[in-house]
Amino acid sequence: MILSPSDFVGKYELHTGIYVQSKLQNYIDIYEPMYLKHLFGIDLYNQFAGDLLNNVPQSPNFLAVFNPLSEDLGYSFYWRNGFNNVNTMIISEGIKEMLKGFIYFEYAKDLNNQMTPYGNVKPISENSEVVNTLFSMMYTRYNEAINSYRAIQRYIRYTNNPPLGQIVTISIINGGLNYSTLTGLTCVNGSGTGAVVDIEIDAFGTIEEIIFTNNGINFKVGDVVTVKDGLNVSCTFLVEYIGTGDYSKFRGVAKSTAYWL
Repeated sequence: MILSPSDFVGKYELHTGIYVQSKLQNYIDIYEPMYLKHLFGIDLYNQFAGDLLNNVPQSPNFLAVFNPLSEDLGYSFYWRNGFNNVNTMIISEGIKEMLKGFIYFEYAKDLNNQMTPYGNVKPISENSEVVNTLFSMMYTRYNEAINSYRAIQRYIRYTNNPPLGQIVTISIINGGLNYSTLTGLTCVNGSGTGAVVDIEIDAFGTIEEIIFTNNGINFKVGDVVTVKDGLNVSCTFLVEYIGTGDYSKFRGVAKSTAYWL
């Protein structure tokens, strides 16, 4: 879904020869959805999986946690006789790096055991010695992945009322004529608000490409939206896909921490 054996290079390098690639792919197929389901909860995981295109989410809400993330976090809680303030940070290397760490761990720990016709055996090398757990990189990779995992969970938990209905995919219905302003054009009509675009035009001022600098909120699939350049409102486009990923609910009720690891 997101990873492939070719991703395990650099700090996550594993032996990926022709005879073991299928084995590594099997670990990816098993553990990638498992860790993502624990991370998101089943309902949000299903939304995330359905939002993927070429192994990358399309919706801004999912991209926010998929990509590396670093934010200051401040919140208050009531204890005994008053409120207490907490200041901390959220730092995540991103979901792809997180999954690499988890799968590296699951794969590397099992390399210490090999099944033979005579039972479970521990491999022995002639030219090197297997390191003990104190020096094993698989635990370092796992702990790094856990840091990102917990940071993403905290970001989801404390992001109240995330925006929904952002414009993600469109098709131009009418490119219009005589557009001249190329940046910062507002979009009007449709169900939502706040969408802002940059455009590319031809010699007649017809819009050939629309690039969103703000995807807006509360749009719906099927909306016909107009790109406004002064009094010129001749270009229209059709909204084909909108942003998903509602962090604020878990199976229809306000989220808590019961379903997080």
